[in-house]
Amino acid sequence: MNRRSARSAPRPPTGLLLQQVLRSVRHVGGDEDAILRRAGIAGLGEKAGRDGWMQLISHDQFVSIYRECVDLLERSDAKCSGRPAMGVSEFHMLCYCMISSATLGQAIDRAAAFGRLFEGGVGEFTLRTVRENAEFRMHSASRPRDAHMIFGVLTGLSSFARLFGWLVGKDLSPLTVKICYGPVLDEHVVSWLLPWRVEYEAEDNLLCFPARYLALPLVRSAAELDELLTTFPFDLATGRSSVTPASVWVGKICATALAHCSAPPNTEQIARQLGLSVATLKRRLSDENTSVRELKERCRCELAYDLLGDRSLTLREISLRLGFSDTTAFSRAFKAWTGRVPSAIRHESGLVGLNRRETR
Repeated sequence: MNRRSARSAPRPPTGLLLQQVLRSVRHVGGDEDAILRRAGIAGLGEKAGRDGWMQLISHDQFVSIYRECVDLLERSDAKCSGRPAMGVSEFHMLCYCMISSATLGQAIDRAAAFGRLFEGGVGEFTLRTVRENAEFRMHSASRPRDAHMIFGVLTGLSSFARLFGWLVGKDLSPLTVKICYGPVLDEHVVSWLLPWRVEYEAEDNLLCFPARYLALPLVRSAAELDELLTTFPFDLATGRSSVTPASVWVGKICATALAHCSAPPNTEQIARQLGLSVATLKRRLSDENTSVRELKERCRCELAYDLLGDRSLTLREISLRLGFSDTTAFSRAFKAWTGRVPSAIRHESGLVGLNRRETR
């Protein structure tokens, strides 16, 4: 059995993720151009892997494209397998069945009961405890060689892991993910979808976590679930909770926004995504000797280094991408972050590229 230790990607690989999921859509005969048009992006189809447009789409466009692709792949697999599909609307109904439960264990039992209504379809969910460990099994009707269906499995496991933690206000830790496929996707993509320890080529798809979480009470309301489901589970920054350091989740949320050319959300919006009060968020970040503002600046600085290495982008384009009104404001901020001016970094990156070419 192959294993991967959990690690966080330095910044969300949204372009690579969309490139790979759109390739799977093409594999099953889906119309990717139609999906892109409905998201407000027209006529890009086969150019997806090489023109870089994916890094410039908005957050809402990413959610729209990813939602429709995963839903299409699930319904395609259901048709081929002769089973009922569990698309977006069915998943939402499952969540509403869980929200009035007293404990996480009861909520998962209700999810399994809802799944049984599908009579052998994708809803084959089971929960069992082995000594001090709990195993949530999400049976895959697809054969492991159907690698194009792995997005449905990974999104499903990611969704349930985040949902369970969100319901009780605590990330499940330690958490191990087991999947029946081999490591067929880019590791950067898998690390963003499943930032936990992953075991490949398992007998089925499972989430393994300490059984003590099953007795925890649910701390969420139906109104909070309404808000969560506006983008969940396709907004990969939502549904996180509290065990992982708050600074890690805040950094991921800010990096996601910047990767989609959007301004990072404000403190109130970030707190709402994490299911925390503003005061609690500020206190946790203070305990970690940081703040929302500092984390936003750190994310901007890291992205600035990446963009400066792309010689096809002008300083003005980089400035706008990072949310600055002009190059002067960007240069001033960059010097405050690093003690150096952007042009010096760009010059060095050019020399590095030249040296690499010369040594080939």
